[in-house]
Amino acid sequence: MARHPIYLVTGPCGSGKTTWIHQQLITSTEPSGYLCLGADATPIDLTYITATCPQVKPISTGASWTQLVEIQPLYIEIAPQLDLASLQLPVDLESCERIAIVPKGLIESEYHNWATKTLISEVTEKNATLTASPRWRLTGEVLDPASLNVFWDELIQGAYGSVARAKGIFEIVDGRSFYFSFGVGYPNVTYFELPLLPGSNGRPTRFSGLEVVGDKLQAQVIMETLQDCGLDDNALAYYQEQIKSQISAESPEEVLV
Repeated sequence: MARHPIYLVTGPCGSGKTTWIHQQLITSTEPSGYLCLGADATPIDLTYITATCPQVKPISTGASWTQLVEIQPLYIEIAPQLDLASLQLPVDLESCERIAIVPKGLIESEYHNWATKTLISEVTEKNATLTASPRWRLTGEVLDPASLNVFWDELIQGAYGSVARAKGIFEIVDGRSFYFSFGVGYPNVTYFELPLLPGSNGRPTRFSGLEVVGDKLQAQVIMETLQDCGLDDNALAYYQEQIKSQISAESPEEVLV
């Protein structure tokens, strides 16, 4: 048996799964593991958690049971688009604590039937129709902050279709990385700088991306608008040189003795 519990965490879209896991991890200093099933090539939640909880080790979907035992406590987040009944897990289901995070007002569901513990989130139940969940990998893209803010406001206000949930990690021109999060029923829109070293030399290689869940989404228009927010190589090089010059001017000169 494992030395610590393994937590399988699932629930409807935007119910607060990642938020709950983050709350457990942010208050702990012991080495922990995190795995997100269903994230594919856009690991937004993984990037957010490992950036803000440095003691957390990211786990690949191909990890063996032996590997998982060595990095517990382990939190495995299960995306809502995955079928719980046919889900193939890298762990023995009976050895785990199965947690369902459900919104207020949802009384019965497959999540209730599957879980060994059900937690009620502060998010209200959504009545919106969810028909699409496009994702975009944006690694290497650097965005103009003002244009990004306009795009995000338009996105969550329905300019590109009805949005129930949106989250992304974006790189901006001064080398910082930001996490953006929105959900219907959430009290606030969340965005803040991730505690990562800023980059100022060319295009960033660390992950950035966007995921949107909703109905009648104009995926092509969203992608084109994001591209319009980005800087080309010449503009990026110019702004990075300006930032370097400003930093150099603000640094105290060396005093030669």
